[in-house]
Amino acid sequence: MTVRFSDAWHLHGLQALVLENARLRVTVLPELGGKIWSIVSKPHDREMLWHHPRMPPRRAHYGATYDNWFCGGWDEVFPNDFPVEIDGEPYPDHGEVWSLPATWRVVESSDEAVSVALEHQGIALPTRFRKVLTLRRDEPVLLLGYEIANDGPTPLDVHWKSHPALPVTPGARLHLPIRRVVDDEDFGEVFAEREFAWPNAPRTDGSTLDLRHLPDPDSGTAQFYYGVDLEAGLAAISYPEGIGFGLTFDPTLLNSIWVFGSFGGWRGLNTVILEPCTGYLANLEAAIANGSMLTLAPHSTVSTAMTATVLDSEARIAAFEGGGGMR
Repeated sequence: MTVRFSDAWHLHGLQALVLENARLRVTVLPELGGKIWSIVSKPHDREMLWHHPRMPPRRAHYGATYDNWFCGGWDEVFPNDFPVEIDGEPYPDHGEVWSLPATWRVVESSDEAVSVALEHQGIALPTRFRKVLTLRRDEPVLLLGYEIANDGPTPLDVHWKSHPALPVTPGARLHLPIRRVVDDEDFGEVFAEREFAWPNAPRTDGSTLDLRHLPDPDSGTAQFYYGVDLEAGLAAISYPEGIGFGLTFDPTLLNSIWVFGSFGGWRGLNTVILEPCTGYLANLEAAIANGSMLTLAPHSTVSTAMTATVLDSEARIAAFEGGGGMR
């Protein structure tokens, strides 16, 4: 099958862009910041992203509270996470990109590959955020290229993180090449120590919790922590059926992996979000004080790439975890 693209679809009244090959069908919502709404593994007829069971996608407004619009899929969070004021300028909840329409255009369309570029101009800051999605013929891999620009005359301290929400099912397992965990003490289960070696979290009752093994859905728990000291730029989830979803990225830029998990413990939802980020601590002001953020030099652009792969066998999951390739 060749690669196909269509802009003729709508989802809940929103324009939907569809990129499709023999292995994947990818749906993008440009009116919601270029959200990747859906990645379907066609051979398995399986949705790889999580969708809110009670909240369909709908248009947002600048400055909206993110959690009340969080319908699932894959957002981009830039230039901050928690709402914060920096140098007298208020930065909105989870940044600017997710709530604003993206301009888009097809930059390549052939039988072998389709590429779509989506771009935002900053409001609070003189920034540009550009994402290019590419699907190639017969590959279970979505390629993502990013350009983040500071068009202003002064340096900017920012966070950027990808925010794919993934389903939680019994027996789901995380594959994260991290050495150390920093717990976020403001959300979810608070562990006995704020920092500890991956993957064993010390609990307040004296037991340990292996964070690689996700709690069962509807167990009434939640977690939020930062994985740091990365050994490689990888993050994946696998399911007992022998299928998984994995990201690759540049760990010198995206140097932490935030993990947010709700297993019925937050709003009755069951999802885990694997979030490669340019720093850590959700409060950007605290991250700046900690020296853990991305600094964009004046009139500069940072470029990087990421892949999202459907891992459709145990062997591919094992190879991915070992850094042995994406296919």
